[in-house]
Amino acid sequence: MPTPKVSKNKEMDFPDALREVIKGNKITKLEWANTNFYLILQEGYLRIHKDDDKFYNLIVTDGDLLGKDWILV
Repeated sequence: MPTPKVSKNKEMDFPDALREVIKGNKITKLEWANTNFYLILQEGYLRIHKDDDKFYNLIVTDGDLLGKDWILV
């Protein structure tokens, strides 16, 4: 499973990460330790891509909202 490259990525909080998604970028959490898990904005929904190569609507948790380990993929 591919791991995120953190050397060039600044860790972000959720609001900053959402700004990146709105710009069209993919984001992931260091906690997930897998770049196959990432978020995008798709048809007006925040969607998560998983290992099965499918997208699902993200159910945002407190951990997502309070996390400061969001990075660009």
